[in-house]
Amino acid sequence: MIDDENVSHDVAHDLELWLVQALEQLPGVLAAAVWLADLKRVRAIHITAAPNASGIIITNGVSQVLRRHGLQFSPEGIRVAFRDDTRSSREPATTDIAAPGAGRFLVLQDLTVQRAGSRVTCSVSVTRGSEILDGEATELDTEAGRARAAARATLAAAEKAGDRLAIGLEGTHHLDMFGRKYVAASVEAALDRRFALLAGLVPIDPARSLEEAAAMAALHAIDRWIAW
Repeated sequence: MIDDENVSHDVAHDLELWLVQALEQLPGVLAAAVWLADLKRVRAIHITAAPNASGIIITNGVSQVLRRHGLQFSPEGIRVAFRDDTRSSREPATTDIAAPGAGRFLVLQDLTVQRAGSRVTCSVSVTRGSEILDGEATELDTEAGRARAAARATLAAAEKAGDRLAIGLEGTHHLDMFGRKYVAASVEAALDRRFALLAGLVPIDPARSLEEAAAMAALHAIDRWIAW
């Protein structure tokens, strides 16, 4: 017997991740976090915007996305914080953590998978400019475990991009949307007293393994947050 409450929770979580992806495509948006009250109502949205962006334009853009998908929301529930805005530590914000001369974005360079018994270990290397960062994680050798191991290893490598940066995997999930399979990664990030809930979504295709898709989803979740 299927637990309807658990199914609804999974669907709501998938919708939150999809909305994050949609909102992060809006001009001026660096990162987004979405919380739903249920499948038809938005509880809160936090947006981290570029310092030269227009809060009004971003709020209008977010509202249009929500209306287009038939979601009810309160304008007061949409909060926009700018990258240089330090007025509230509760709002998502970003800080430049890259060393002078370092590249802005992290790039997946290498991923290896090793199996031993019932466990799988993923080793990941990412680059930022000429700098190479490595990470490793071990999970149960299942489809979900392989995705988690790849995402965790990627975040372990990315965490070395800044001394005051802390990032952890909230979870990964497999989705079927638009006739394709996707891997979604939800990531919690912290820098000093600033926090953000980030998400990445990457399709699985014949040229991309499950582990690679999970690693790239983790990178997509944090890339712009780290870049700024």
